[in-house]
Formats: sequence, structure tokens, C-alpha cells
Amino acid sequence: MSFLIGQLLDAGLLHPDVRTVAGAGLDAYRREPVLDGNALSYRPGPTESLDTDVLRPASAPFAPNGGLRILDGNLGSAVIKVAAVATEHHVIQAPAVVFDDQHVFLAAFEAGELDRDLVAVIRYQGPSANGMPELHKLTPALGILQDRGYQVALVTDGRMSGASGKIPAAIHLTPEAAAGGPIGRIRDGDLVRLNATAGTLDVLLDDDVFAAREITGAALDDVSWSGTGRELFSVFRRQVGPADRGASVITNTLEGVL
Repeated sequence: MSFLIGQLLDAGLLHPDVRTVAGAGLDAYRREPVLDGNALSYRPGPTESLDTDVLRPASAPFAPNGGLRILDGNLGSAVIKVAAVATEHHVIQAPAVVFDDQHVFLAAFEAGELDRDLVAVIRYQGPSANGMPELHKLTPALGILQDRGYQVALVTDGRMSGASGKIPAAIHLTPEAAAGGPIGRIRDGDLVRLNATAGTLDVLLDDDVFAAREITGAALDDVSWSGTGRELFSVFRRQVGPADRGASVITNTLEGVL
């Protein structure tokens, strides 16, 4: 970590003048802790990577761009992790298959109903909906479809904790379906184009036609969002801000006051 932080500081990629538990500034983190007998001391950290297959210097990165990219288009704004996505899968154009529940998607996969090119659209998974559950169970199924030679991608207003792997996955799409976002207007068979190279995410329909559609799918008062105490959190679902601004109740409330 001392090498990593030092590299980021020297490349101007970190703010050095912050206060941490170690005191003022980040230069302290160029050092590494060691035990001298029973006493803790610090020494300068390594100035070269001990394994460039794992950690590269800033002057010779693995890739010229980072592993995360923002996508924008007529579906809103999303983030995608491309670090493990092969270049040939950076651009996917395929018909949408729309679900409002990840378990229904998985059931359709198990039934053999998804063996084709597709963009899996999983809606009503955002902070205003069901609290943004982990969607990593989608990755193995989509990975199998990709291995079978199909062009597949995921578009969701929900989250994945870095588990998208080799699948192009546009996550945290905002505005979310529960807040009236365009993802709620997508229908089965609509052509969706995810272009991680250009940073775009669009449904390929005339803008006026798409905008005139009604929002469909689960409702905020849907019975599946109640029970086991979940109705107690309805006040937070109504007040929470969008995912791309932290999905914070406090921030959204303060902005409303200010």
C-alpha cells in the first residue's frame, strides 16, 4: 500500500493535504509499519513494485484508462466495470428481455428460455424500490450464455458489488424505474445498445415514441415489497436520493431544504 499511495501521490491522483487518523497529509502512508522487537516502528516503503503482474507503477499502467466508465444516453446514466470485459464485448446491441425481479430472470434461464442474444433489463432494484439487493447471482447465468456464443449484457438500476466479471453490466442506472426513469419504459424486444467504448447506453427507438410510453412494472406499494418488516423502511424509500449521488437520505433531504 505504501508503494501504491506513493505512486498516486507522485502522479497527482490523490489530494495530499487531507487529515487522516495518522495526522495531516498522506505522506505518512508512504511508510510501512514493522515490529522492532516488541516495538512498532515505521520505515520507508518500497519504491518499486515487487510484482508488476499485480501492481504496476503509474508510469506503466496495465491500461491507459481505468476499469470503470460512465455510460450516458436516452436511458439515463449508469456505471460499468470493464476491467475484466473482453474488448469484443464492449459493444453489445441486442433485444431487451425485461424483468422486475432477479429470481424471475434466473427461473427463465433455468427453463432454457434465454438462449439467444439479449440485454437483460432488471428493473425496480434501486434505492427507491427494494433497497438495492445484491445482483451477483445474475453473473453466472449471463456468463454461461456468453460462453455459448451469445451476445449478452445487463442493464439495471440496481447494484453489483464488483461481481460483474466478464459480462458488460450497466449498473446503478439513474433515474431508476421507481422514480419514473426511462428504464421503466423498456419493453421486451426493444433494441438496446450498450457501448462501453463510446460511453453510451440507449434504447434504439424514436425519442418521441419512447418518451410517450407509460412506465410499467412493479409499483411502490407492490405487496412483494412488504412483509418481514420491509414496510418500516418505506419512508426511506420515498426520501432517498439517486444512486449516482450516493443514494443518501440525508443529502437528498438537505438539498430539498436548501
